[in-house]
Amino acid sequence: MLVEAPRAGTPTNRYFKKIHVAKVAIPFLALSLALTGGTVVLLNAPVTDKYQIKCFARAERNGSSFPGALVTMTAGNLGPEPRPDPLIAIEDAISVCSDLWAQHALDANLPSGVPDGPGQEDPTFSHPVPHPLTVCVWDGQAAVIPGDSSVCAKLGLSEKES
Repeated sequence: MLVEAPRAGTPTNRYFKKIHVAKVAIPFLALSLALTGGTVVLLNAPVTDKYQIKCFARAERNGSSFPGALVTMTAGNLGPEPRPDPLIAIEDAISVCSDLWAQHALDANLPSGVPDGPGQEDPTFSHPVPHPLTVCVWDGQAAVIPGDSSVCAKLGLSEKES
């Protein structure tokens, strides 16, 4: 049987072609389609925590740390009584991080990604902003990272759902 299988036109060879294609190729194709569909779902995620965003100075991360700033916005505390300031949802993460870049509050050349002391910011908003900036999702929070949409996958993060 092994001698006849490789020769064209033998009954064993015709049987092998029919069964082999049906038993191997079709399940492989089904598995490939299932995995591709699953991957698309895993690559996109919603931003569920809009009260903090991560503004990256460069496209890198080390475990739970990253070069850049964690941003939270609060409403002003008006009135004579001290009270906790309510958090404000950040709807446009790219705009907030772009402002930080323009003020030089983010710097890709610094190890931490942010200037060490006060007074190094640019009040004229004239510092260059990297282009493009991409929104990824990290633990439900928006993470704005310099780079195109492939930067999310490179850092093991999901892309933000549109």
